[in-house]
Amino acid sequence: MKGLLCIFAFLAVALPAGAEPLTLASKYDVVGTNPDGSKYRGTADVNVISNSTFTIKWAIGTSTIEGFGMRMNNSLAATYEINGEPGLVIYRLEGNGFDGLWAIRGHNGTGTEHLTPR
Repeated sequence: MKGLLCIFAFLAVALPAGAEPLTLASKYDVVGTNPDGSKYRGTADVNVISNSTFTIKWAIGTSTIEGFGMRMNNSLAATYEINGEPGLVIYRLEGNGFDGLWAIRGHNGTGTEHLTPR
């Protein structure tokens, strides 16, 4: 948790006072790879709640994962919880979507994820 707080403290200081409004789609197709190499697909619903923050809800198989995020320029960061363990995903705008890298606190390896607007 201390690491997550440091990341968000850095992002909060790095954001200009007049951050540009989010221009995110409300629904994305999700394609990802788990740290063990297995693949997954699903959707993500995004709800912009301020000019710099949003909520995100992933539907992957039968699982629903909810998170909170913020934007800095063309990057997004979001926190979430899986089975009581916090995680973090960082996305970068790439063409018509976002490429992401995610991890769960205390677990080895990272996963990848791509969001494509519907």
